[in-house]
Amino acid sequence: MGTQESLMAASRLFVRHGTHFAAAVEVHPDHADQVRMSFGDALSDFEVVDVSRGGIGLRSSVFFPKNLRVILTVTGSSASGAPLGRSLVIRAVVRRCTLQDHKPHYFVGLQFVDAAGRDEQQLVRLSADPAGEKAAAPIGGGDDA
Repeated sequence: MGTQESLMAASRLFVRHGTHFAAAVEVHPDHADQVRMSFGDALSDFEVVDVSRGGIGLRSSVFFPKNLRVILTVTGSSASGAPLGRSLVIRAVVRRCTLQDHKPHYFVGLQFVDAAGRDEQQLVRLSADPAGEKAAAPIGGGDDA
């Protein structure tokens, strides 16, 4: 019988691309009455650590409950130094939140609400292309579905 990690890897739909972007998170207005964040400053210190066509892996010091809808504002540049050019607004749903160590430090798995969205596709394109050349081009229609 395989390990849990090998079972999880076998069930993945999309390839993950390691990356490093800064992000800010806010609770989607649909869930704002259900979840209230106590420390507003804590919601601007996140790191996007991987991206796939289906979603994002996020490093966080804040626990997020499963199925919470969030809005991420992603900023910065790719590992190769290619700038985003503008902030990307990503709508996503929390699918898992696991404690990595006791600092606290969580890994949050997010699924895109609209994987065909312009900002979502630009983030995937930039993360998948290590040179960042494709991401710098203007984005037209969604031909990367």
